[in-house]
Amino acid sequence: MYLNLLAVFLLVHSCVALNHSNSKDYVAAVYEHAAFFIPGIKTPPRELALKIMMINLAVYEEQAKKAKSRGAQIIVFPEDGLYGYGYKRDDIKSFLEIIPKASSLKHPWNPCLDPSRFSNTEVLNKLSCIAMNNTIAVVANMGDLQPCSKPRDPNCPDDNHYQYNTDVVFDLDGTFLAKYHKQHLFHENQFNTPSQCEYVTFTTGFGVRFGVFTCFDMLFKCPAVDLVEKYGIRNIVFPTAWFDGFPILMSVEYQQSWSRTNCVNLLAANIHIPLDTVDFFGSGIYSCGEIKAYVFDPLATKEQRLLIATLPDLEATTKDASDPPNPGALMPQAEVKQALENVNKEASDDGGRMAPVFEGEIMDDNYMMKWLDPHNTRISVCHNALCCTLDYSIGNNKVEESYALGAFRGHHNPEGFFLEVCILLKCAGSSEKMCGTKVDTSSTVFKYVQLSGNFTSTAHVYPEILTSGLKLAAKQEVSVSGHVTMTTKTLREPLISASLFGRDYDKDKP
Repeated sequence: MYLNLLAVFLLVHSCVALNHSNSKDYVAAVYEHAAFFIPGIKTPPRELALKIMMINLAVYEEQAKKAKSRGAQIIVFPEDGLYGYGYKRDDIKSFLEIIPKASSLKHPWNPCLDPSRFSNTEVLNKLSCIAMNNTIAVVANMGDLQPCSKPRDPNCPDDNHYQYNTDVVFDLDGTFLAKYHKQHLFHENQFNTPSQCEYVTFTTGFGVRFGVFTCFDMLFKCPAVDLVEKYGIRNIVFPTAWFDGFPILMSVEYQQSWSRTNCVNLLAANIHIPLDTVDFFGSGIYSCGEIKAYVFDPLATKEQRLLIATLPDLEATTKDASDPPNPGALMPQAEVKQALENVNKEASDDGGRMAPVFEGEIMDDNYMMKWLDPHNTRISVCHNALCCTLDYSIGNNKVEESYALGAFRGHHNPEGFFLEVCILLKCAGSSEKMCGTKVDTSSTVFKYVQLSGNFTSTAHVYPEILTSGLKLAAKQEVSVSGHVTMTTKTLREPLISASLFGRDYDKDKP
């Protein structure tokens, strides 16, 4: 009898273990790293550059070990995490390494076990060892130097080499899996833009397929959106050095909304440099917009900056990788038509009841705005054929703080990408010039908010909510109807902003 029970127990246990091993749910970690670097350093020798990077790599090693002890199978480190920021082209050269293309190697390369296969790859070797010694996949950002010559390549820079902002990936055993060159540089004259957009994917030893891109890339179709829509990628690793973009491009705000609209698992690791001039911080782990873990705190402790969460197998939820990852992103045509008629009618039939329109500046763009009117719970405002409508109610039926509804449609200055934005925003004061100035706190709780706009059919629209303390709202507190309407009915915290951030990639300036 005892042997029979033991046999049954072992059979059940083995089946459970088998089912668990077949699952592609996984544990992910991101680390918001406060990089050690020497601001304004000029053309340091390779020896000094290595010393700086090894100080940061020692932190990476410590955090990888901690993450592994808590079950993590992959860890992502931020953009510029090995050497900081603010370099000119000649100054950063000694930090770079000639990184091979993993997919072009005849045989897989483990830099930790075979450090002499390529020369001057001390950083690659160390990252490989961190992965191998902790049995954890590692994603890090560094610089790639690729030699070239003018006779063969007319685009070759005058110093006879390209310099790329590059993400590198190592598997659980330290094998070099992939590299990706950042396509959309943000005021990074020290680096070159790749001649073609790269679509880089990799599959880890724990069986999950990822796509990778860097920071500013998230605002563009290639490669970010294409990885999801064309290649069926449902897991994204995202090293970034993202600065304060209040109120529509705060780091964690946009991370959550991008994950939601594209319905992906997103592992976002930001660098931690909380200065008045830059304010780089804010990292998170999300699944289709659901917050698994995030930190947005300039004074975050080391423990808070290591985020770990379990993520589901999203690939199992999509029958065909070519299907749109968010099939609810488009309204039925009749519903769209009715929504546009309502918005345009409300915008044109003012009847003198609504507050006057004024111009407000948000992130260097001039929005058309209206103050919330205490006598009306519906207002509309238009800019360049984009009409935004807000229906709302407030707990005490009175707007005691200054809120405005804004609309913007056009090319964002100075980067030139095309935006369509509807935003309900708390302003720093009652002056029109105070709308767009950063606000940290609010005391106004909205019982109901419905924000909609007649976005173009080609726009990708990202719903965003910021509450008092610059906190994110839970995914469940915000519902999205099609890609033109966002509704909140259960928002518990006072509101700072609610926005529909639209990107029409086809209209970007070349």
